[in-house]
Amino acid sequence: MTRYDEIATDLAEVFDDIAQQIIWNGATHQAVVADPSVSLDLQSGGFLPQADFVVKLRRAALSTLPALGQLLAIQGTPYQISGITDKPTSPLIVLQVSRS
Repeated sequence: MTRYDEIATDLAEVFDDIAQQIIWNGATHQAVVADPSVSLDLQSGGFLPQADFVVKLRRAALSTLPALGQLLAIQGTPYQISGITDKPTSPLIVLQVSRS
């Protein structure tokens, strides 16, 4: 077993303990959703708080990879994928998502 395989196995156990369900590409996936980073966005009428999340998915659990601009839902709220970190040696795909 390679080090990569060991990390992937350990991540599967962590995901079993702390992951929550998200919906992406018509299917339910287990993901770790980080606490939001909140910034103020100037809108007509004043500042509106905007929350962005980091969503981590296990690469082994995906048959296709997410793409920029696609939507996913976290607890029924739609978010748009605004960034993707896809390091080939990592067992995780990391998505930056913003409220759509």
